[in-house]
Amino acid sequence: MDLQGKGIILTGATRGIGRETLKLLIEEGAKVVAVGRDGKALREIKGTYGDAVFPVQADLSDPKQRERVVGMAAEVLGGLDVLINNAGFGIHGPFLEVPEEKMRELFEVNFWVPIHLTRLSVPFLRGGGVVLNVVSMIAFVPLQRWAIYSASKAALRSFFMAVREELRKDKIKVINVYPSVTRTDFFNRAGSERIRGTGSVPPEKVAKAIVKALKHEKEEVFVSFYDGLLARLGFLAGPISVRLIR
Repeated sequence: MDLQGKGIILTGATRGIGRETLKLLIEEGAKVVAVGRDGKALREIKGTYGDAVFPVQADLSDPKQRERVVGMAAEVLGGLDVLINNAGFGIHGPFLEVPEEKMRELFEVNFWVPIHLTRLSVPFLRGGGVVLNVVSMIAFVPLQRWAIYSASKAALRSFFMAVREELRKDKIKVINVYPSVTRTDFFNRAGSERIRGTGSVPPEKVAKAIVKALKHEKEEVFVSFYDGLLARLGFLAGPISVRLIR
């Protein structure tokens, strides 16, 4: 896909992976509806990128706001070419101590939001289009004290692998990208230090993998060769791989 002039919705656009992805998309000539909750960050983005970006402040946990985002995006962009489901968060802690309402909130944002946004966006996708999901390596290697986050990403992966085949007849491509531990404020917000025993990659590297995936329309994308090997290990020897990473 040539990204020049393409209309894109990008959620979680104000920080980390989303912010770096936004930068690269603008450099490729795309028009981006940047969605986030931080109004100040969205104003900074607008000041930096001008007419190439359309900032929308929204709490995507609210279904009505999801409808508003897609409706506004389709209007200002004249249709859609790409939906990037990037927004999400993690919760770290023992399963028995994490409040149930927080677990339900996480699943709403990490799983149900991408599903709803996809259903809303598909009718507007021009000439097919692409739905890209920023999943996580934790979908392959679930970790202790990250149980609900692991489950949400595994469910996201499984759901969109199935939906990929349903949408193929409409020439809509579904791409899943699997970042590993990334240098953002994710762990601070989740109430955890970075996962021990793992490396970390800069968000710019993940953003490059996302943009490359769009350009080449590759369906399953790992940020590094090592990540691909780890995913296969997690798939073939799940209990052992979980114990290898604490």
